[in-house]
Amino acid sequence: MRTIQRILVTMPPFSDCPALLRGQQLALKLGAALDLLVFDPHSDQSEFIERQVTSLRHFGVRARGEQAGEDSSHAVLTASRAQESDLVIKQHFSIPRLKQLFTASDDAHLIRQLPVPLLLVRNSAPWEGGTVLAAMDVEHHDEEHVALQGNVMDYAASLCELLGASLHVVCAYSPALMPQGGPDVTIDEVVAAHLHEQCQWFQNEYELPEHRLHIGEGPAKALIPRIAHQLEAVVTVLGTVARHGLMGALLGNTAEHVLDHLDGDVLVLKPHTEPEPTGHRVA
Repeated sequence: MRTIQRILVTMPPFSDCPALLRGQQLALKLGAALDLLVFDPHSDQSEFIERQVTSLRHFGVRARGEQAGEDSSHAVLTASRAQESDLVIKQHFSIPRLKQLFTASDDAHLIRQLPVPLLLVRNSAPWEGGTVLAAMDVEHHDEEHVALQGNVMDYAASLCELLGASLHVVCAYSPALMPQGGPDVTIDEVVAAHLHEQCQWFQNEYELPEHRLHIGEGPAKALIPRIAHQLEAVVTVLGTVARHGLMGALLGNTAEHVLDHLDGDVLVLKPHTEPEPTGHRVA
């Protein structure tokens, strides 16, 4: 996360917006500039924006702001490209499950289309000293998924360093994808051996103790929220090879499925996001 120089915060015209709080916090810790995108299709928010920018500058944050007439993924994508943002922060609002069956939310569109990291904020609970949960997909070995593994661990470890937080990792497995063992070997033994072998690289590189590795039978969209609840994770870091078109509309992806089942914030990464390596010892 040390390479993040510009952060875009999208928000309504309310100063107690949790996304703004996260943006200010990360901008101060990273020395990044903050761009505000305030949505209001009806009223001029120039004075509100000026107050927020002045307040941020008072705290030592380089800030500027603008107003957008529509609260949409298109407006966010347009602003992100124009500002050359390295990170976008947005508050997540749940939509009814029935509605999700017929149309993708703006957050789902951003997960699929935004080329930079996306932080979806659920609440304003303190991050410091909490738990950061990295969701690792170690079953897929294509180029994109391998790139995701490294990005998820790098960003999760960097967040822990910034926040004085503890790093935990969750890995879901599918028994159908597990290698077969001999007649005297149980499926549990096969799973334990195979998954630990796949996780060994990041356990060694990030000095992750065994009790902070949580392996369980999938699907990931069910296991990740369960472990996040158990750990009271303040941030869950997910990688996504986002689907587009008909396949995306029918299947979505894990990041979309878990959003409404997590209490903490969610950081979504893409395969080509390349963070600068940080110190590897976890808190």
